Amino acid sequence: MSRFDLAIVGGMVVDGAGNQRQRTDIAVSDGRIAHVGRVRPGDADRVIDADGCVVAPGFIDLHTHYDAQVFWDPYLTTSGWHGVTSVVTGNCGFGFAPVRPELRERSMLSMTAVEAIPTETLREGLPWDWVSFPEYLDSIERTPLALNVLPYLPVNPLLVWVLGIDGAKAGRRPTDDEHAEIARLFHEALDAGACGWSAQCLGRPGESDGRFPQGDFDGTPMPSDIMWPETRRVLAQVLGERGTGFMQASGVPDDEVESLVELSGRPFIWQAVVANQLTMYYRNRIEWLRSCRERGLPVYGQAMTVDAPIHFTLSNEAILDRSPL
Repeated sequence: MSRFDLAIVGGMVVDGAGNQRQRTDIAVSDGRIAHVGRVRPGDADRVIDADGCVVAPGFIDLHTHYDAQVFWDPYLTTSGWHGVTSVVTGNCGFGFAPVRPELRERSMLSMTAVEAIPTETLREGLPWDWVSFPEYLDSIERTPLALNVLPYLPVNPLLVWVLGIDGAKAGRRPTDDEHAEIARLFHEALDAGACGWSAQCLGRPGESDGRFPQGDFDGTPMPSDIMWPETRRVLAQVLGERGTGFMQASGVPDDEVESLVELSGRPFIWQAVVANQLTMYYRNRIEWLRSCRERGLPVYGQAMTVDAPIHFTLSNEAILDRSPL
């Protein structure tokens, strides 16, 4: 009987831990790396010749919007083409659960508005065999996938579920009972496999801090943009009670980010650090992140690893989101 299930031999191993690359073999047993070093002929049931190849851990894509694509593309193209083996979904507070049946069409139109995923594609591809967030994860579990999926609980559908579409769109302040329900649903999502909560918080119309909410397909604000800070504290407190999970958001003021981290004791992923011609802005962000680290606050800046060109086209109505016309 062979010692190992699989051996990958002759490759250039880059372990991702900062160690010097080396040409060596890797042996796998029961789906886990069991040995790094010379593997003798006959030691493994299956052998992959990796001569001329780099052998490395799969990349983790921390910011994706594959919430629907998981149901029709097992490789999550194009991430799967480039060595990504795990993706985090539900970013920016956008997603498809929890969603009541009568609001499914609206949720698809919203995703088209914010992420330019064609509505017809969503209609064809989403099985909609769920209502709650745990049921959504069960549906993903039933779907054959080549990549691992780790989801946030997105705040937009959560607010709509608890406050109703009119209340969420009006930015109504949740009652104590509604905040208790938000906390209960978050606990439920974490029990089912959520990694934390996410939100885009671009501010209320007319606020003087320069932020402005993103328009939905019907011109109304996105609920998370106009959510109350108390709601973010409720979500952070849940993480603190459990001692697990993390937060991801944009547009939250610096002092509030620090307060949420102190309340929860959990990491906060701040987005996005973008190096562009606004040098004073991104340098200010880097200095703030450095200050957080020096004070022991786990606040991490999320930055782009590729160019993000902007294409101006009249075929995309998003360019008119902030137009007064």
